[in-house]
Amino acid sequence: MFIDKIDLTLFSGSGGSGSISFSSKSSKTSPNGASGGKGGSIIIRTNRKLFDFSHIYSKSIFKAENGGDASKNLQSGKNANDLIVEVPLGTSVIDSEGLVAKLIHENQELKILQGGRGGLGNRELKSSRNINPGIAEQGQKRVKKEIKLELSLITDIAILGLPNSGKSTLIKKITNSNAKTDSYPFTTVSPNLGVIENLESKYIICDLPGLIKGAASGVGLGKSILKHLINTKVLIFLLDPSNIELNTDQQIKLLQNEVYSYDKKLEKLPVLHIVNKADLDVKEDGMLNISALEETNIDILLQKIEELNINNLETLNRSFLRTELHKNNFSIENSSADYWNVEGPEVDRITGLLGNESDVFNEISYRFENSVIPEELKLLGVKKGSTIKLGSFEFIYEN
Repeated sequence: MFIDKIDLTLFSGSGGSGSISFSSKSSKTSPNGASGGKGGSIIIRTNRKLFDFSHIYSKSIFKAENGGDASKNLQSGKNANDLIVEVPLGTSVIDSEGLVAKLIHENQELKILQGGRGGLGNRELKSSRNINPGIAEQGQKRVKKEIKLELSLITDIAILGLPNSGKSTLIKKITNSNAKTDSYPFTTVSPNLGVIENLESKYIICDLPGLIKGAASGVGLGKSILKHLINTKVLIFLLDPSNIELNTDQQIKLLQNEVYSYDKKLEKLPVLHIVNKADLDVKEDGMLNISALEETNIDILLQKIEELNINNLETLNRSFLRTELHKNNFSIENSSADYWNVEGPEVDRITGLLGNESDVFNEISYRFENSVIPEELKLLGVKKGSTIKLGSFEFIYEN
């Protein structure tokens, strides 16, 4: 089964927590608590050997490993391995805010989720303010992200035509494809891929399901077919002179209308108009007439393909990466006149501490005051005496 669309739930790995220990245990001086290991990131990587998402269809949830907690006496926590999710070239990654990336190059990588930062131990937290801190940082929490993956095949040539025009038979004759064929309309319900190997260069060619009127608007398989054209270089319109409803000129107009209505940029692609079924003694003047079934004039078709110098052509699509993917932000909610709730990764960084209660309180206060959050609260109109909630930590605003 050809899978070109899939929903995934991703979880980055949490960072390991730092440790609290001292070289001099009796006086609790000379801190030597180590830092936790980083959590695993989730990376999406293209693999040229993949052509759809069937290899991950049964697994919709991916969780990266957590980083290891630190031990005493400068024994750092183990860094977690990153989790690699392999996808075919031509994959678009989409999240709740829209398109994240288009991955069209071999071995192209997208770090879709950053692994959690390991928490610092009390040795790293030593400062002139606190030379013997009795605290350590918790590791950064894992993050959940819902994404969609959608595929537009990377091909050199795409064969288009009405249902039952002989596309599957043609691709079977000119490539190594094992495309199934039959005499009924809509035989092909998913793309067939093959490689033309008997030319100077190898070319990937696909036979797309038959187009019908209204495809660009979503009729039938519609847009699920046409999206596979954005990453091809050449179009073949395979025409059926035996069609009793539309002659070859009308078939060309229908194909042009649906393809170019879907994406006007596709007008830039070179098109070969090929008339199939010459074995039925129905031919068209001014166009190449072939018989895919009996392999008539297939050699001439291959010659025309070679003359296009496809390796020097480019697809219309380009790589894309949304630059603000990894934002380290926070949100502020004013649920009542004197109550302000602040949440987000920045809050976790400020409040995620372990250890001595007094030291924890002092460190949270220091980090809060030196963050951008107080300035943002002022701009939003916070008043003296209001309650500020940072995660599970609450205090009265005094400035």
